[in-house]
Amino acid sequence: MEHTDMVIQRKKLPVFLRLGKIVMALLGLTGVVIGIMVAATQSGSMVQAFLILMVSILSLGISLLRVQTVTCPHCEATSTIHTLTIDFECRRCLKPTAIKWKK
Repeated sequence: MEHTDMVIQRKKLPVFLRLGKIVMALLGLTGVVIGIMVAATQSGSMVQAFLILMVSILSLGISLLRVQTVTCPHCEATSTIHTLTIDFECRRCLKPTAIKWKK
């Protein structure tokens, strides 16, 4: 299989998306604290605390996720990849492509 290189510039996030990620991170951190407090008190059940912790950790993880859309140089299909990825394989043409990130 042929292996090609691709140079991609990291795009900055729009202001509204940055604000949304900050709000999700704050909600996630607040939920973690509330979940631990519910688990520590006798009035709350462990199931409630577990559900609060699951949702808040999920929202915290989503807020920390950095993805970008790239176009395959072989078949022009678009793929969403993480910004720490150094290579990807196109889902449509199954050809590997190395990525060099440019700041």
